[in-house]
Amino acid sequence: MGIFDSNREIIYTDLDDEVTTIFEQIRRSSHRKIFLVVPARAQILHSLVSLKILRFKSETAGKILTVVTKDAVGRELASEAGVATLESLKPKKTTPKPSPQNLSPKITRSKFKIIELANRAKEKLQKIARDEIPFSNFRPLSAGKKVWSKFAGAAEITEISENGEDHLVVRAPSRRILFSLLAGAAGLLFFIIYIAVPTATIYVTPRSDPISKVVNVNFTDRVTSGSQINETHTIAAELLDFNLARDVRIGATGMIFEGQHSVGEITIFNRSNKDKFIVPSRFQSPEGIIFHTKKAITIPKAIADVPGSVVAEVEACETDDPKCDCINEPEECEGAFVGSRGNLVPTFFILPAIPSLSPSLFWGESKKAFTGGVTKITKFISAEDLENVEETILREIESLAREELQFILAQKNQIENRNLVLLDDKKAIQIEILAIDVPSGLENKQQDDFAVAVSARIQAVAYEADDLRALLFDQLETKVHPDKTLTKINFNNATFQIEEVDFLNSKIKVATTIDGVEEYNLSDETEEGNRLVEKIKSRILGRSTAESEAYIRNLPEVSNAVISSWPFWAHKIPELSENTKFKIKR
Repeated sequence: MGIFDSNREIIYTDLDDEVTTIFEQIRRSSHRKIFLVVPARAQILHSLVSLKILRFKSETAGKILTVVTKDAVGRELASEAGVATLESLKPKKTTPKPSPQNLSPKITRSKFKIIELANRAKEKLQKIARDEIPFSNFRPLSAGKKVWSKFAGAAEITEISENGEDHLVVRAPSRRILFSLLAGAAGLLFFIIYIAVPTATIYVTPRSDPISKVVNVNFTDRVTSGSQINETHTIAAELLDFNLARDVRIGATGMIFEGQHSVGEITIFNRSNKDKFIVPSRFQSPEGIIFHTKKAITIPKAIADVPGSVVAEVEACETDDPKCDCINEPEECEGAFVGSRGNLVPTFFILPAIPSLSPSLFWGESKKAFTGGVTKITKFISAEDLENVEETILREIESLAREELQFILAQKNQIENRNLVLLDDKKAIQIEILAIDVPSGLENKQQDDFAVAVSARIQAVAYEADDLRALLFDQLETKVHPDKTLTKINFNNATFQIEEVDFLNSKIKVATTIDGVEEYNLSDETEEGNRLVEKIKSRILGRSTAESEAYIRNLPEVSNAVISSWPFWAHKIPELSENTKFKIKR
């Protein structure tokens, strides 16, 4: 509920209001200055991320936000999130400062007395700094005079007599020398303390554990279902519904090879103790390209350790399918045309028909490069291309629809200053093909592709990314251990499982899995952290560094601990608790 005046609006919230509900009230306000009155222990006051999101969205909407609450912890979190805070809307009463006329004579006289004493003290100090210092009944030696004269610089030492008594008058050193002495003494004292007083700094890495939660989220169109937005786990969404008309080009898959095959010679080796007779056979290069002999060949047997060999002429197959019988049934082969790829440098070959014996007993080697291969392919529209038009069109329209949706959202975000994100799931993007117009007489036409006119209806859902992040953060926080804190949320790795799609009633139900990391709060600024720090100190003060590190590392709240001591030769933790500091290291 809001209360209006000429300059501002005061909005009152409930204990369990979420970020999305509060921001809807702020955005609907016609005023720029918003005072958000939040009760103590309200849910939003205990979520730093929710407060940051509320501040960011309010600034984006052009609102100046101030949180008013009696909750001291909530005010601290709001200030940390960058939100102005007040304890109350009522202005504090201020007590006017008394004027000099209102001061009593007693207070005035006391003030003058203090000033008089300060002036006298100042005069005494100045006398010590620059006037004469008498030393009665003392006659300095000449050596002492010289030393003092050297120390005091231009200062003089004189002996005078007054009332028949001799005494020494020493001119004090200059103010510069006096200050140098004081600074040197302070530096020496600091150095002694720095060396003599041992300290220890304990760098503790809190133990962290992954957590995960599945949240059922309802995306509801903000226009048609405004009353449902305040329901639990419901986010206001944008229902996108439009028609798309495009000329889609489909590539022809029919191909006619009109090039040439590369040819060359290979030496075929036989390591067995028998001659090997082979009919026209296939040889395969390391690149997977098939060559075949043009006639039957007998490979001589090996003699002693020298394999038998024979030279044969080979020609590249039309395709590089190793299962293709390019010798007896080349028309049945399916694969990429070889063409110029068959122009190989000298290489090694195996016989794919006898994989268990090649290359251990039989193999081939080329001594010279293969030449003559030329790639020339003519494409044509096959009957299969026309039969699969609808399936191909659907794949193309899905890609075009996503591009169009992203373009529409980019425009809306720029114009309306929003952060809309597409619910990019196949089930959440519905495509209805309205019409497909395929030109007639295309079969066997020699061309690379052909155009098909298509019209389709596209339905999809977009949502505010910040709304979903705030909801997922609040839900994941409910799984955090009481002694731990949520340190990381993997929003970018959140997964979506579409449970229900009802575009007719403008509602989509999604099971969202969100992952994060929780870790023990070891900061001594918190009650739990301070309790753990005191527990550790009670066990390690005065003990060895190695023993202390081992103890801390074995605590269930700690992942690792490293102790740095000063001076570096100190091997024990100081006895004084004040000399042992804790620092969190991640």
